[in-house]
Amino acid sequence: EQRSSILIVTVSLTAVLMLALAAGCIAQDTSAKVATPAATAVPAAATAAAADITPAAAATPAAPAATSAPVSTGQRQTIKISGSTTVLPIVQKAADQYMATHPDADIQISGGGSGVGIQAIGAKTVDIGMSSRDVTKAEMTKYPSFVVTTVAQDGIAIVVNPANTIPYLTLDQIKNIYMGKTTKWTEITGAEVPGTNNQIVVIGRDSASGTRAFFDEHLLAKKTPTAKMLEKNSNGAVLQTVAQTPGSIGYVSIGFVSKDVKALPIWYNADKIIAANLENVKSREYPVSRDLYVITNGQPSGLTGDFITYILSPEGQKIVADEGYVTVG
Repeated sequence: EQRSSILIVTVSLTAVLMLALAAGCIAQDTSAKVATPAATAVPAAATAAAADITPAAAATPAAPAATSAPVSTGQRQTIKISGSTTVLPIVQKAADQYMATHPDADIQISGGGSGVGIQAIGAKTVDIGMSSRDVTKAEMTKYPSFVVTTVAQDGIAIVVNPANTIPYLTLDQIKNIYMGKTTKWTEITGAEVPGTNNQIVVIGRDSASGTRAFFDEHLLAKKTPTAKMLEKNSNGAVLQTVAQTPGSIGYVSIGFVSKDVKALPIWYNADKIIAANLENVKSREYPVSRDLYVITNGQPSGLTGDFITYILSPEGQKIVADEGYVTVG
């Protein structure tokens, strides 16, 4: 009987211990399930900055600067540009540098002359037209939404083959040559092309050229040049022809003048001989100076506006100077 009592007590104690252990395990498991993870620490400065952001401000992205680092929107945007072959070198170099920092920009440029550029922007087949002449009153009447922006200054250089001994020309002499009134170099004092018959070969631009329009207006008093003039479709073509033709004369943008031709000073107002150089263009002392333009339909905005802003920026104007033109602003 005593042994039975001891056995009962032992069993009871064992049962109590087992129940206690089971309760402890359940409590530990429940505690693990409801434990709250430790909070991630937030820097005080970040918390303060976040408190200053309003929903409206956070929803509006900042406009990128024209000279910002590459920013990708994931969507390719195209700018189409055409027109003046004088303005083209500036815009082409600017486009190359702009696209290097704006990987989503695709800027497509073609020449054709100022007339082509003005017609294209008028027809809205391009985003920017390039022109080396002023937009006429008739064109502004036809396209009243035109916005014209000056991006550089330029002069038109009168060039001859280096074999020519001529020291300079007057404005009247230039006019007489291009009107067909003067046909031999020997008719002009100091001019001669050794080894030739001294026949003057007149080289000019085609009718779509803004350089041609400016030349005809300011040097020929809007009269038609001689029918014997050989028309070329670019500054480069004029330059090449003059360089290869001993008796020739032509006109090109000062930015295109090279050692392959001889740029003539102009005897102006009977008392000044003005060299065709950038300093004289900038001072407007050179008599055949002009502005160079880009044209848009309405105020330029978006990528087009940003690109034009880039051309006018210090970085863009450095391109203007590097290409042999006079900066603006």
